[in-house]
Amino acid sequence: MHEIHKILAIGYSVRHIVCSGSKAGYEMYAADAFGDLDTKRCAREYFQLDPLQLHAELKTLKNEIDKVDGLIIGSGFENADFSFLKEDDMRKMLGNAPAKTKEISNKAWLSSRLDDLGIPHPLTYTGRALAEMIDEGERIPLHYPVVAKPAYGGGGTANFFCNNEKELIRWAKQLPDFLYQEYIRGKHASVSTISTKRAAMSVCLNEQLIGVDSLSAPGPFVYCGNISPFITKFSDRVCVLAEELTNELGLLGSNGVDFVITDDGPFVIEVNARLQGSLDTVERSTGLNLVDEHVNAVRGELPERVA
Repeated sequence: MHEIHKILAIGYSVRHIVCSGSKAGYEMYAADAFGDLDTKRCAREYFQLDPLQLHAELKTLKNEIDKVDGLIIGSGFENADFSFLKEDDMRKMLGNAPAKTKEISNKAWLSSRLDDLGIPHPLTYTGRALAEMIDEGERIPLHYPVVAKPAYGGGGTANFFCNNEKELIRWAKQLPDFLYQEYIRGKHASVSTISTKRAAMSVCLNEQLIGVDSLSAPGPFVYCGNISPFITKFSDRVCVLAEELTNELGLLGSNGVDFVITDDGPFVIEVNARLQGSLDTVERSTGLNLVDEHVNAVRGELPERVA
């Protein structure tokens, strides 16, 4: 693998990635929609992206991509089109290839894959499938409330409850490409993993702060941050499951698996095939530098087992 000195991080917000990479000694470049002071302080150069047309602005970064040794793609670009890149530039991707990230980020695809693997997760239907069931007079096998969410996207900002059959039918017909899932009650958590092409390891189990009023969450499913580490009686099981799933999906570098942990055990909610928002708390609680470990994993090296 070629030497990595200059890294461009692209995402909706890349402050955590850029500051971590800078601490590890990489020359960091940043492109996001926020441009906060910490990002600009840690980046050699900063490129502002329009939050209303993130994907459309990717091509404007082509010259900048030519100048760096590596690319780290953050949140907001899970299903972006990178086909405009030359083959040499595609090789600069540090982590999962765009096609892999797009596949994993499709929650409908992931639900089907989890079914195949026999991994507990919420019962899930597309709005289109529900509409067909309704038209054919079939019973909807979901208990209320039902969670509606887009097939792509993160942060929970577009998620909402359907509290009864009338609401579910209305939204399934209006939003046929949305997913409709059974609501799992429990503790929200995530596992941060590091993986090479051969093996995966969990580095931290985190509590997720979801829909917290005191943190000004605008909705019940909005991601507000993390507390790391998180300890539960299911810690070992959750971490092993995250490692097995990371391996099974063929993920590379730093990735995250989101869970809801109930009294009966963990349910997988989604997989983030990229560096996660929990980076800051994971680094503080483990002493690892996740950008450096991400680059090392792409090279085939895992960190020593974290206590």
